[in-house]
Amino acid sequence: MSDAVIYDRGYRSYDGPLGGRGTTRRAIVADGVRRILGLRRKTRRKVLPWSLLALALLMAGIVVGLHFAAGSISAAISEGLPQYAELFDLFSRLALLFIAVTGPELIGPDRSQGVLSVYFSRPMTVGDYLAAKLAAYVSVTSLIYLVPQIALHLGLASLSSDGFLSYLGSNLDILWKIVAVSLAFIAVHGGVLAVITSYIDRTGFAAAAFLGTIIAGRNLAEVVAQASFPGARWFSLLALDDHPRFIRDWLFDSDVGGVYAPEAAGFGPWVSVAVVVVVGVGGGLWMLRRYRKLA
Repeated sequence: MSDAVIYDRGYRSYDGPLGGRGTTRRAIVADGVRRILGLRRKTRRKVLPWSLLALALLMAGIVVGLHFAAGSISAAISEGLPQYAELFDLFSRLALLFIAVTGPELIGPDRSQGVLSVYFSRPMTVGDYLAAKLAAYVSVTSLIYLVPQIALHLGLASLSSDGFLSYLGSNLDILWKIVAVSLAFIAVHGGVLAVITSYIDRTGFAAAAFLGTIIAGRNLAEVVAQASFPGARWFSLLALDDHPRFIRDWLFDSDVGGVYAPEAAGFGPWVSVAVVVVVGVGGGLWMLRRYRKLA
């Protein structure tokens, strides 16, 4: 029988301030942002998200620079430089790739590593946990949509012949339109992501499934919607990525994207608004139901 040796490592119980559910939610939001951006993780986890964010900022800078080079708003429009509506086409595709790369990292690892029981042993609910994850997702993803638009808005105000403040004051409606369209993209993509990541733990598979649902699903919906059987036009509503763009063209009174599948099938923009709400809220409720079973 060997002699047992006890080492004093100096462990002691925590005697600092104790936080409640709000503190826990804030900690999960901060952890979610770190996961999305790859902070405190291996270098390979940082490369893609930071590269995409850097590309978004670079493209925004180039667009604003081109407007300044044009010298005036009318000259920029005549030269076909991107305006508010066009920027959404440019950055929504970049955001789609960013969400596919970072979104599964936000949810999947907690489930695959079996740490949900640790979270839910604290003074918090499943709703608290998912609300914190949602806040992290929206706070980072919205930057890809809002930063270029705000930069363009300030750039155009600087070029306005009426003056900087006058332009901002007379174009206040642009701001809520930018936010509304951004939320439409975030809701659709977030709703689809929520359903997929509720079941697929592997981040690579989840990313592929997300992109396939958005891109291939849109093409399939367009083909089926043109079929001759009764009710075929309703399948156009499954072209999910078309709905935020249809709303964008409606709010900005533009025809940047041409005719979208729901529009070609005879649906109006309010139908697209309803679809966006259903997908966003439905995806969140689906995930909530799934995680209540896992808790």
